[in-house]
Amino acid sequence: MYNFYITANADGSGYYDDGLTGEFDIINAKGKVGVDGLASTKIQWNSGASAHIYYVWLEATDNGGCTNRINIQITPQINKFDLLSENIPVDNTMSCPAVASTDGFNPLASAYDAGTTTLKFIVRRLNGTDNKQTALAGDTYDWSFQPVLSVNPAYNTGISIVSIVGVNSGKLTSDVNNLYLVKGTDSEVTVTVAVKNVPGVSQDVKLSIKNQSESRSNLLDSNSSNDSVQHRIEVLPVIDSLQGV
Repeated sequence: MYNFYITANADGSGYYDDGLTGEFDIINAKGKVGVDGLASTKIQWNSGASAHIYYVWLEATDNGGCTNRINIQITPQINKFDLLSENIPVDNTMSCPAVASTDGFNPLASAYDAGTTTLKFIVRRLNGTDNKQTALAGDTYDWSFQPVLSVNPAYNTGISIVSIVGVNSGKLTSDVNNLYLVKGTDSEVTVTVAVKNVPGVSQDVKLSIKNQSESRSNLLDSNSSNDSVQHRIEVLPVIDSLQGV
């Protein structure tokens, strides 16, 4: 049998009761050692834990009642993992509708046909956890997010994500939960969006990122204030005719 517990001191004194302290929660602290010989537990560090040093103990007991124990010192750190979304460049918050033929623009169409406007956004990762299992400089744990697009006016359903690309990750594909997993060696990815132009109205396009997390550490996004970015596509002027005098 094994048992995990936490104390304030390396000599085992200052036992913490996770039911009384709000700084951490031990999940599945007791159990049997499996055939693999491993004992494990999950510890959730809560607000205030970064102000202290903790000693996590593993106590093992055999069938005869003899026990042995070992500890590891842990100093929880404040979560600074953050994903943010930006325009490219960051101050590029407005554009005119694309009017190139490659974007489907047809000035000679009998009905309004202004094609699509392509926008590019960045999703950037800040303060990733160093992956100490590799010697690669700048390598951190992988990270993931869910992109959510919206447009005002909402009746324009012609909006879609064309691609999400990282320098090292390449072109990403989503899983069944619409999450995109990015290699830790990429600190940002480019999100390309196509928006169908509509006549006589400005369009506000918003990219929001949700369900952000860092793999292995399971850190969640620490700052929700920068999770959304907006870009306005202005009205395309309509010229009815052009005549010489």
